[in-house]
Amino acid sequence: MATISNLGIGSAGLGDLYNQLEAAEKTKLTTITSQQSTYNAQLSAYGKLQSAMTSLQTATATLGKTATWNSTSVSSTNTAFTATTTSEASVGSYVVNVNQIAKAQALSTGSIATNTEKLGETTGATRKITITQPGTKKPLEVELSDADTSLTGIANAINKANGNVTASVIKAKEGDYRLMLTSKTTGTDGEMTISVTGDDTLKAAIGYDSATKTGALSVKTAAQNSIVVVNDIEIERQSNTISDALPGVTFTVKAESKADETLEITRATDANQKAISDWVTAYNSLQSTINSLTKYTAVDAGADQSSSNGALIGDGNVRSIQSQLRSLLTEVQSGSVQIMAQLGITQDPVKASDGTMGNLKIDTDKLSKALTNNPDAVQQYFIGDGKTTGLATQMSKTLDSMLSTSTGNAGVIQNAKDGINKTLKNLSDRYDSMEASIEATMARYKAQFTSLDVLVTKMTSTANYLTQQFSQS
Repeated sequence: MATISNLGIGSAGLGDLYNQLEAAEKTKLTTITSQQSTYNAQLSAYGKLQSAMTSLQTATATLGKTATWNSTSVSSTNTAFTATTTSEASVGSYVVNVNQIAKAQALSTGSIATNTEKLGETTGATRKITITQPGTKKPLEVELSDADTSLTGIANAINKANGNVTASVIKAKEGDYRLMLTSKTTGTDGEMTISVTGDDTLKAAIGYDSATKTGALSVKTAAQNSIVVVNDIEIERQSNTISDALPGVTFTVKAESKADETLEITRATDANQKAISDWVTAYNSLQSTINSLTKYTAVDAGADQSSSNGALIGDGNVRSIQSQLRSLLTEVQSGSVQIMAQLGITQDPVKASDGTMGNLKIDTDKLSKALTNNPDAVQQYFIGDGKTTGLATQMSKTLDSMLSTSTGNAGVIQNAKDGINKTLKNLSDRYDSMEASIEATMARYKAQFTSLDVLVTKMTSTANYLTQQFSQS
């Protein structure tokens, strides 16, 4: 806003008076900016509250999923294989034998005196190497010039084509080089047939047919599938990783078995306990956030309100949220586990000094015992019928409603934020209007003060003239 400049020599005191009037007018803006600061702090506080509630919503939703409670783990230690499980695996014991591990086929040429000797014809024409494998839809095709028919040239060309075959040149000893072709995938679907067109000489040096096992190459490692026997049922796969034999179980074959091995699949109580612990942590974090946003700091009588008070102190929405969630914790559920205390989960009492809600605590030994001895009852307590009963089911529905942002069906958080934003918009409009009014008022004052300044200057000039005339008389 513009301030008055020099009003002239006759304006003694007018400039100070103008500035005082301007400062007085600006106090009308201070009231608005103070309100804006308060509402912006509330908007930020609601953002923090929403974030804490969303974290609890996520943790609660996890407890309400059947997959969480059906999680399994492998409790046995096995040597011929390893296994991992998902929630789709069935708890039980299986006798497993690995009869054969999957291997990738490896073919080799005979001894070649040098890795740079050209093995093909030198007619100036090109020739094509084609490598087919049953498990590969498109054969690998590699074109070679005369200069590329050495062992090194062939290996480089095949590797550059980036197919399902790796080529390497092995130096067995001085004057003894060999081209090794290895399938990138295990199993019989990786068996290679190498044909050469356009160069009979090269074909005689590296051609091979896996179907008839004839040609210039020799088999160094035969392609074979993995064979695993589970409870006397033989399972054969191309790979050493088998994920479709037992639902939810993935085998990784390591070696042939020397004796029967037992695969033990049990309920993953550690995963269940972590899900509960994460939920308790999220609930306590929400309580801590609420306590911070609604805290009250006492001040002496007559003193200004403490600036350390929470931005949402006395907010009815916050208290309602806290009360609704707390009441759900005391709901008695159907089944043999009816209250949290039976799982070793208890809540500290409300603090009498300031009314803040207490945190949840877990007796880990008691919870672990409940999960081990009666996991279905624990699941029933949290999930219930998945619609209206079960702590996690009920709390998820409540939090979903509170945090809803759907148009026409917004929850308490979104409604509160919308209300604050609407108020901030009104305050912004009021500020602009008030600022324009103050500028108009000060412009009017300035015009009046300027006219007064001109008049005072004239009067001062006249007075000085008359004084001078009288002094000369």
